[in-house]
Order: sequence, then structure tokens, then C-alpha cells
Amino acid sequence: MKNILYITLVSCIGLTIMISCSEKEESSSSSSSITEDISFDPSSVPDNGTTVAFGQSYQYQVTTDNNYSGTITYSLSNQPDGMTISSTGLIEWTPSKSSEITTHSNIKITITTASGYVLTQTYDLTVTGTCVSGNVLAIWTGDQRSSTDSSKFLSNITAYTDNASDICGQSNNKDCTPWWNYDLRGSSVHLTHGPTAVADKGNMFFYNQYDNASYTFLFWNFGVDATHTYGTTVHIDAYTASNTSPDIVIASDDNDETSQESQNQSGGLYSSTYTTRATYSNNYSDGAVIGPFSGSNYRIFVDLIGKSALTSTHSTTPNENTKASGVSGNDLGLGELASFKFWSKDNSSFDLGDNASPVDNFTVGYSTTLDCSN
Repeated sequence: MKNILYITLVSCIGLTIMISCSEKEESSSSSSSITEDISFDPSSVPDNGTTVAFGQSYQYQVTTDNNYSGTITYSLSNQPDGMTISSTGLIEWTPSKSSEITTHSNIKITITTASGYVLTQTYDLTVTGTCVSGNVLAIWTGDQRSSTDSSKFLSNITAYTDNASDICGQSNNKDCTPWWNYDLRGSSVHLTHGPTAVADKGNMFFYNQYDNASYTFLFWNFGVDATHTYGTTVHIDAYTASNTSPDIVIASDDNDETSQESQNQSGGLYSSTYTTRATYSNNYSDGAVIGPFSGSNYRIFVDLIGKSALTSTHSTTPNENTKASGVSGNDLGLGELASFKFWSKDNSSFDLGDNASPVDNFTVGYSTTLDCSN
């Protein structure tokens, strides 16, 4: 069953793209005075309230009014570098350079029918904000490891980051590495940087150190080290691809509940598979950290339901299978979790479902690099 991801909030470094329609124009022409019953659909025109965070993918679907059934060719002129329009009229662009923080005036959309009838529309696109160089992460639905389907893009996401004054660990005397940020002790997670852990909920997020942002780590956890009478079993699989670093399991509750099943290297890029077969009970939690991830193409595909395609090195026990509420053996599922979310540093989150209706799968990873030098 397919499910829909509900985006709680999208925000990325306070930058926005604003579309102005005040100078929009529509016109038609033909070299042979041909007329056709076709026009731009007014509802498809960008409105003045349209915004998108800087560094995100801007999309505008051109549609026509009336029930025109003939062949249409779409083209752009006077558009920013890198802006494209597909054969179906989908305009896409990601502003990633400081020089693009300006108003792009009179972008022209041209529709041409098979008979030679031409229809045009112009509009202005203004990019505002301050460019901050660095990598931008993103989340998509489905499996986007080998190619990216732009229609599956949900939003950019930001990694949780420590700072020079932060310390981690039980005695607050440890440098905030990925291990010490997870702070596994007493069979439970004790996060310093990340979303708040809750007994019956699961969280997933990226983390990197402030002084080593080139390396990113993926965290997930279920439950919390606190007094509670809740427990369940969670089975998920993760597939990494196009990583310039040899990723490993950095931390795993109960040692072997998250395992690296395989790793391959080709052309300097690493691809790995991981299984989590986690179970926790009253007063405890479970989870893991994998990484590091680096480069400009890495992706992590996470599978949440159905049958696992991987052979887990961790064999579930009858007790785990009972707690899993139907999740056992090679089954994937969220057990009895009330919710499972992917979190961004700005406290926005993406709902990945619950025990009754989990999302099938999703992909997170590198999206683009912002260049502030030109």
C-alpha cells in the first residue's frame, strides 16, 4: 500500500525564492494567421505568494485551458542558466550560485502547436537571501539511489550540528563525535544533538560536527531512557550508494541489532546494506548510527515495510517476534510505534507513518552544493 508523506514544515537557511506575476504577459502569434482553441490555464500561473527555500528545486507546471488534444512543444527563453522545461511543460531550476540572487525578468514560456500556432507567457522570478556555501541534503519518496525523479522530491533537510563550545557524554566531558552524540549507555540512547526521544516514537536524522561538515552521519532511534512501560520491535533495511567514504556502523544499541550486511566499492564509491532488527522494553530504547557519508552523490534508501531483500545476521527471537505485532523473521515494519519521523535541524519533520500505515520507503542524501564564490 502506498502512503503519503505529510510535510510538517520546510525551511532551509532562511532564504526564499519569490515569484512575481505583476509583469506577466500572454500573447499569441502565427506566421499563417492560424488560430486554435488553446490558451494558458489561469490556475497554473504562479501567484504572488509562491515561495521556496533557496537551494531547493523550483518547479512550475505549465498547463493549458480547454481540452486541447493536439501536439504541443514547450520551450523557454531568457531563463536563468540551468532552468529547463520538459516535454510535458514542467519547468525546473535550483538556484545554487550567489550571482543568482537577483530578479530574473521576463522569463518567456513558449507553446507551439503542430500547426504552427504560438502562445507565449512571461513572468519574473526573484531569488532573495544570502548565500551560504555548502552541501544541501534532501528527502525523496521511493528509491532514488541511481537516478533522481524530481516529482518525488519532498524538500531539503538540514543536519543537526554541534558547535565549538558543545560537549557530550554523561559527565559532559567528551568531544561531540557521532559516537558521543548518540551516547549509548545503559542500553539506551542519550542524545545531545537531535530530536527529543519519546517512548513510543521513532526518529531519524542527519548529524555532522561543526568543524568537519564534509562528513555526515545518519542516526535513528526508538524509545527513550526514562520510566515507561512500553516496548516493541522495529525492522528496517537501509541501502547506501555513491559514498566516497567507506561507511560503517558507528553505534548500535545491544551491539548487533543493527548490522552491516555487505559493502562494495567501485570507482572509489562505496555501496553498503544494513539491517536493523531492534527490540526494546520498559525504560529502554534502541537505535543506531551509520556513516560517514561524503561526496556529492551519496544517497541512503530506507525500506520500512514488506519482505526484506537482505539476509540479516541478527536472528529475531520469539519474544521479539511477539512484540513486533506481525513483524517477524524477514518482515519489515515499525512494530507498535505511534509514529516515525525524519527530522531536520530547524525542527521540521516528515511523517514516515506509524505501525498501522507506514510509508513504503524513502531516500535521503546529497542534493546540491551552494556556490557563493560567483
